[in-house]
Amino acid sequence: MHDHSERRARRRRLLARFAVVACLPYLSLKLLWIAGADVGVKDLGEVSRGQWIAANAVTFGMDAIAALIAHVLTRPGGRRVRAWLILWPMWVATGMLVTLTVAVPVGMGVITATGAENPATADGMLRPWVFAVVYGGLIAEGLVLLAAFALYADERWGMLLRTRVRELADPAGTQGMQRLLTALALGFLAFSGVLHLAWGLGSNLGMNAEWIARRNAVGRTGDLVHGMAALTGAAGLYALVFRRWGGVRVRVPLAMAWTGVGVVFGASGWMDVGRSPAASALTGVGNTADLIAGLLTLCVGCFALTELTADQDRSASPAAPDAHRLGAAAPLPASGPVR
Repeated sequence: MHDHSERRARRRRLLARFAVVACLPYLSLKLLWIAGADVGVKDLGEVSRGQWIAANAVTFGMDAIAALIAHVLTRPGGRRVRAWLILWPMWVATGMLVTLTVAVPVGMGVITATGAENPATADGMLRPWVFAVVYGGLIAEGLVLLAAFALYADERWGMLLRTRVRELADPAGTQGMQRLLTALALGFLAFSGVLHLAWGLGSNLGMNAEWIARRNAVGRTGDLVHGMAALTGAAGLYALVFRRWGGVRVRVPLAMAWTGVGVVFGASGWMDVGRSPAASALTGVGNTADLIAGLLTLCVGCFALTELTADQDRSASPAAPDAHRLGAAAPLPASGPVR
């Protein structure tokens, strides 16, 4: 048993090291752009130099956080890091990286097969090789980082992940509030899921002419991923908080909720502040629904983490905390020593 655990830990550390390496091309390119070098840039067009530097500084910071987390996953003390410092950025990263990992290869495959215009060659701002470096690196990063995190989560919160849904308890009596917030989130997720599935299947409902003109196979594939993720996340969240699928282990609906709602939140447009993307009223409503659904789900997760932390504080005695009391309903994984 010990040998098996050590082998899993070695795999986790190896994958996390690969994730750090996968971040380097993207981070290097961003640093060059922030420093003023125009490597791979053809024409900034209407984007000012200040806007360009600010946008790249923000995205550099986000990927640097991913690299830092990957480094933490390589360290022996990684399991002692406070839970929220790992869970919050990994949830956001999961949503954004899963979408890229699926939508870009599938969309580019459709473009190649149909002979449609390739957005990498049609872009007037960046040279085609930039897309290969950026998206290739992010996809590789997503695969190895998420695999490393899955192993880390099993090492740290395996007791909860293997608990049956029907065995989850409500240690602080907040299940009623969690269900209210979840019910609201489910409505927004259902709306977003149906809307994005319609867009992914070819509908132009609610889109203006400029938005329609910019559509391509990558975007439509992204909408399909978004729609399926919203509905999958809603199903997982419902099962966890309303105690459905009682015989299923927590890791199944938790993975559905974690990934599905993460995809929705990552695509909600919260990074578009200060920009004016071509959109319409309905696309704005869709983004708002995604943002609210993500925030409501995050609130449910915070309830669970707070309960678990308080439960641990009360249990700081010779008696070990009961495993089922650590299994509070949560859209975010947390059990065992939550710090």
